[in-house]
Amino acid sequence: MKNKITLLTLLFFFSGPVMAQDTLNGIVLDNLSGTPVPMANIIVTGTTYGTAADVNGRFRLVLRADHHMLRISSLGYASAIVHIDPALRERGELTVRLAPSIIDVDEVMVKGDRARLSDPSSSTHNQNATEDLMDRIPGADFIQRANFAWEPVIRGMNGGQVGLVIDGMKVVGACIDRMDPTSAYVEVENLERLELTKGGFDLNTGSQIGGSINLMTEKPTFDETFFLSSEAGFESASMLRRGRIIGGASHGKTSVRGSFSYRVADDFSPGGSAAISYSGYEKNNYKLDLSRKLNHAHLLTGSYLADNAWNIGYPVLLMDATLAQAKIYSLTHNWTRHEPSSVFKGMETRLYHNTVNHWMDDYQRDVREREVMRGMNMPMYGRTRTSGGISRADFSFDRKRLGLTLDLYQTESFGDMWMFSVFENIQDMYLLNLGDILVQHGAVAADYSMPLGSRFISRLNARWDYSRRNVQKDEAKSILKGRWETNDLAQTYSFGNVSASVEYAANPITKFRLSLANVARLPTHVENYGHYVYNYVDGFFYTGNPNLKPERSSQVELGMERWTSWYGITASVYGNYIQNYIVGMSDNGLLDGSDVYRFRVYQNASAAVLTGFEVSGVAEVLTGLSIAGSAAYTRGQNREIDEPMYLIPPFSGMLSLRWDQASYWAEIESRMAMPQNRVARIVAEEDGTDGYVVLNVRGSKVFNDRIAVKVGVENIFDTLYHQHLSFGNLPSEGRNLYTSVSYSL
Repeated sequence: MKNKITLLTLLFFFSGPVMAQDTLNGIVLDNLSGTPVPMANIIVTGTTYGTAADVNGRFRLVLRADHHMLRISSLGYASAIVHIDPALRERGELTVRLAPSIIDVDEVMVKGDRARLSDPSSSTHNQNATEDLMDRIPGADFIQRANFAWEPVIRGMNGGQVGLVIDGMKVVGACIDRMDPTSAYVEVENLERLELTKGGFDLNTGSQIGGSINLMTEKPTFDETFFLSSEAGFESASMLRRGRIIGGASHGKTSVRGSFSYRVADDFSPGGSAAISYSGYEKNNYKLDLSRKLNHAHLLTGSYLADNAWNIGYPVLLMDATLAQAKIYSLTHNWTRHEPSSVFKGMETRLYHNTVNHWMDDYQRDVREREVMRGMNMPMYGRTRTSGGISRADFSFDRKRLGLTLDLYQTESFGDMWMFSVFENIQDMYLLNLGDILVQHGAVAADYSMPLGSRFISRLNARWDYSRRNVQKDEAKSILKGRWETNDLAQTYSFGNVSASVEYAANPITKFRLSLANVARLPTHVENYGHYVYNYVDGFFYTGNPNLKPERSSQVELGMERWTSWYGITASVYGNYIQNYIVGMSDNGLLDGSDVYRFRVYQNASAAVLTGFEVSGVAEVLTGLSIAGSAAYTRGQNREIDEPMYLIPPFSGMLSLRWDQASYWAEIESRMAMPQNRVARIVAEEDGTDGYVVLNVRGSKVFNDRIAVKVGVENIFDTLYHQHLSFGNLPSEGRNLYTSVSYSL
């Protein structure tokens, strides 16, 4: 094995002959005002080469054949990553539009065979699934219930604490056990980019205290008359077979884009062990978008996204999912003002409706020996229906910018379960988990930024939310009214949120940022009105509480970013103090004897505190050869009972050696996590976990700009390990050999 690794390392140092040079002329513009961005920095990533724009935003750069990616950055703007493809070299001209932003946004740009990430340590190549796009961002983790549909976690926050939307649209999962996070309904071929923010500093897409993830889908373009690409892949650990096809065409004022993908996986094998039964799945996904230019300023786009998954095994849970379906419809109007002198820059308005259905059962299990609900088959069903609209208008006053957002939606949720005994003479039972819960929500948000001298820029983000919710089904009303001794289960929440950031440019390549926030998040509809919902973490049955208060969070973060021509580094430290922290407690106290009966209710604890840090960096060793690494740590403490919060990931990190050329790349990567022994004992009876180190090797080659081959071996040494956020100590995949071939017209 050592000889093999040495050989791969030597291959990293081999490079082909230098080809002819190309001259690239460009201009950097403000995305809102259209005015030039002076003195922007342009760096060829993976090289020791770069330049700066002049006072008019213009630059000139001589490119070599091994230059394939640019990074453009400036104070007060989100950095842009540009792929240098053959068409750009031939054209020799580039217009870059930077979006104003002074919050820390981890952005993943997805196009063709490559993803581009703003985080310096993240790889630009591994994107077999949507989870791959987030998996290397420091501070981002996943709750894993199976080999499918991982739930995103940001800095130890999950569920209702994280805002997860598709194109800004609310899509509410139908499974009361959260087996269907919104991210499960979006595949890589659907995406244009993924935006992930940490903490409660971005309030444009929702009120949340942990962070937000906006899955922004690809729309039709008018720069290609026709395109078609396809990909087929295989992974050995679960015998996964997958394929996808993407195509589109444009003519005149009309453009269309469509995609389809299919995946099927058998039971997967962990390190050094036999395959785990009931861990496979099967799914397909398809999307269709049609755009029509009404005139030079107005664009109308209709979109349909559907995702279907079935035969989904959850080996560490009580049951499996027989079918999960999502259908998402939207109509979007874009109004863009092209006049540079106009204060009003544009508006995007989207109307949408989506339906989510989820069926589960345990008919493949031996329920006679099960510890929970022994001898009972328990088929479950859940559904949600969400309709809404979101509109954002942008204004620019010189370098001052204002964004106004109106966000309205309504969700109806239902969930129930039958209990059929396998023993004779035991009557069937019916349980109503969610009795037609109606949530109506409205919010307005304002996002304002302005420069404070030549080196400072400030940002203020404010939002007001108003939410009404109630139970509509009489049977559910009677259950909850009796439990809470009230005749009125309706609840209304109205609250404000505010965040502020200041960014300081110490010099053109070094920036510091201070962010503050006081934000709240609403209880979920399950936390308000759920009835006998089983929690797989602690093994208790939970009942909702209509009297819950919103969690209120006070946050502070200090970050820095430095990019030179040969290295880049970002780092941040943060603190998060949460009041009215929502946890499960016994009716009469945490240590009451009623815990013996395994029933709890959601209640507000006094407070919880999270602190942590993240660091990410990349350094170029030789032309095309770089070393990248990242580390993240979160510490959470429940102040109510003075014990650790549950589901907090341990210290983790990554170190990678990469060889990146115009048509091929290779990578050796080591990923690790320390043991996590700071676990909740009273609230969640949480298990501690051991640390681990795994080694991965990946690479790809592009032939004739049309055919691309990707290969890799993950967990080379077939290590048996499981991640701390994996339910039931479900182990991760063992040695996994994967390959894929893609072809583009």
